[in-house]
Amino acid sequence: MKLILSTILIIFIQSTFAQSLFGTWNNSDYGTLTLNSNGEGSLDGIGFSFTKTASKLIATDENGENFYYTYKISNNQLILSGGIFNGTVVFVSANTKTINSINKSSSGTIDNSIVGTWCWTNASSTYTSSSSNSKCIVINGNGTYQYTYEGSISGYGGDYYGGSTSQSSDNGTWKLNGNTISIVSQNEGSQMLSFQKKNHPKTGEPMIVIDGEAYVTYYQRNPW
Repeated sequence: MKLILSTILIIFIQSTFAQSLFGTWNNSDYGTLTLNSNGEGSLDGIGFSFTKTASKLIATDENGENFYYTYKISNNQLILSGGIFNGTVVFVSANTKTINSINKSSSGTIDNSIVGTWCWTNASSTYTSSSSNSKCIVINGNGTYQYTYEGSISGYGGDYYGGSTSQSSDNGTWKLNGNTISIVSQNEGSQMLSFQKKNHPKTGEPMIVIDGEAYVTYYQRNPW
């Protein structure tokens, strides 16, 4: 069961990052387009809010007027049509760089022993509420990584029921240097974070601890 659930989760993670809409995009005619995971964005300095599906985006301006777009992401390009555009418009990711050029900006080496998928999860419940949070990092052998976060909370009692969910994602490059890891994040830029390899005190499963947070392997592997 664990393997099936983890496989589904990894497919979801890879799909999410392959189609990530969030970030900063540039076009020589229309300027800079910023789309944040909280549903706020801007185009050439003009703010708006938006909602999205897998291929559709609805932007709402400050006057409450809606603009409907179709989008596709391919090769670090955001392809938009509809709304204020008369035809198809291509925006290029502001973070488009080759892996080698990004990695030159951080010190360290690629440690293949940590390549894989690592997750942190937490869930709790009471008679009137429940919450769950999960964070996963996919560490690739080419020096890149993908990160995703999902959280949900719900409350209930009597005739009342309510809840909310949240999601965020990031990607970038990494290098390991002893007890630190150097990353270049699309969302946060360059960072140097503490790093440890540890085994779970109860199960013995290998973990990596990044900036104080422990992530457990999602595939079976030998302890460190």
